[in-house]
Amino acid sequence: MLPNVLGMGLHADGGVTATKPYIASANYIHKMGDYCDDCRYDPKKRLGADACPFNYLYWNFLIQHEQILRRNPRMGPSVLGLRRINPDTRAAIHEQAAEFINAFGG
Repeated sequence: MLPNVLGMGLHADGGVTATKPYIASANYIHKMGDYCDDCRYDPKKRLGADACPFNYLYWNFLIQHEQILRRNPRMGPSVLGLRRINPDTRAAIHEQAAEFINAFGG
């Protein structure tokens, strides 16, 4: 069980054990429960001070691993969504994600 959990949760094995990374945007989290009800962040915003960190972290992960994930048939729709994100927005996503990660010692 441990290798499977690590493979899915961290995508630490590069997709050997799990067929796709176990990641989600704020929109998915919001739809699956009431986790966002009392949160100050907006699950619909991708960037900005009010944007949910799950959104820019999600898109940053996809951007960083786009070439690898493009070959994964289960990631097709998510990776195809990257085509709609222009280079300036990609850079802003990466910058905001890096600021968030660095703020927490990442």
